[in-house]
Amino acid sequence: MKHIFFKRALLIIGLMAVLGILVYEARTIYHTPVAKGTHRTRTAHADRLVRHLFSLTPTPDKVYYQNKVIVLMYHEVTKAPPDPGALKLTNFTKQLDEMKANGFRWITMKEYTDFILHKAKVPDNAVLMTFDDGYESFYTDTFPVLKKYRVPATNFLITSTISNPKHIGIRKLTWDQIKQMHAEGIDFYSHTNDQHAYGYTNTAHTKQKPLLMGPVYSKKLGRMETEQEFKQRVYTDLDTSDKKLFKHLHNDRNVLAFPYGGYTEETLKICRSLGINVTFTVKRGINSPGQLNGYRVNAGGIHNIPEVLVQYMKEGAPLRPLPFAQGPNQAL
Repeated sequence: MKHIFFKRALLIIGLMAVLGILVYEARTIYHTPVAKGTHRTRTAHADRLVRHLFSLTPTPDKVYYQNKVIVLMYHEVTKAPPDPGALKLTNFTKQLDEMKANGFRWITMKEYTDFILHKAKVPDNAVLMTFDDGYESFYTDTFPVLKKYRVPATNFLITSTISNPKHIGIRKLTWDQIKQMHAEGIDFYSHTNDQHAYGYTNTAHTKQKPLLMGPVYSKKLGRMETEQEFKQRVYTDLDTSDKKLFKHLHNDRNVLAFPYGGYTEETLKICRSLGINVTFTVKRGINSPGQLNGYRVNAGGIHNIPEVLVQYMKEGAPLRPLPFAQGPNQAL
């Protein structure tokens, strides 16, 4: 009896230790990343842990969900990630291998919008791949892999940064690169024209929120915007973005990914008035017909483990935290 009790006690202690590690890892989704270099050791430990939590045997013929779509969200995917929010290209390739081996089916944005708006059929285990911000590395590093695996994808562009040599920050795509990829099956939609930023919400400049979430302090006016000025700013920006996309790509529909997932009911009304009927947040979950403001699962970050992501997808993208993901994954 003492032997059995001792074994059970060890098992309970072991389970509590695993739970503690998972909680610790999950906290990094919303906190400052660990010091440079230490993520390699932590990720290696997590990888070994994963192999004891669930089976890694592929189940290519299993149906995990029907008449639903998981939308994956990426930012930069590159050979040499410049920050913790980026995903290493080798890990991205592993993700694609895992999805393919486990029977997930990639769909296009057209299929997705028809599904959301008109209840069109989608394959079982449907997945929509989306990328934000239009980084140049999408063309140099990510696109060749997407092309090799024949994966349709959408990149949400901050259109004011495209072919803009004066843009400050990580290099963005050019219209020539975008047109080439578009001709080969990659879609491009709006991430605003020039509203991918935070603004001050008081004259003391002590509080901030995403620019699409309400009036902010205007440096030009020297005061806070009025509600009407906010609405006009958002309307003009989103309209400008879609007009640029139509000019260069002749898009026949308008889709928007909210920067930082920030929006309000008023923002949604402006979108609908512009014919932007499908939008995306950064809140995790799975999408059903009629889910006009869609959920997206953050699949990027240097701590991402492909097997964990795919296991999470097999469970239908539950609302619990996704361990090892880096970056935002909840609605603002």
